[in-house]
Amino acid sequence: MAPFARDARCSRCGQDYVISGASVNPGSETEASRVFPCGCGGFLEAFIPGSVNLERLVVTAKAEVTS
Repeated sequence: MAPFARDARCSRCGQDYVISGASVNPGSETEASRVFPCGCGGFLEAFIPGSVNLERLVVTAKAEVTS
């Protein structure tokens, strides 16, 4: 299995996320667009490898940058 990570941004609030998991068949598979809910009621979208177990995906909010 090969780990992967995809960046995504909520369409409503603009929060950045990382969607990560493991691909069972890296290098010889297609990716499909998947939609994930955000806590604000919006959604985020990322292309995820087809062999991924969706129940094992991890969606993590990125820390906001403050200046």
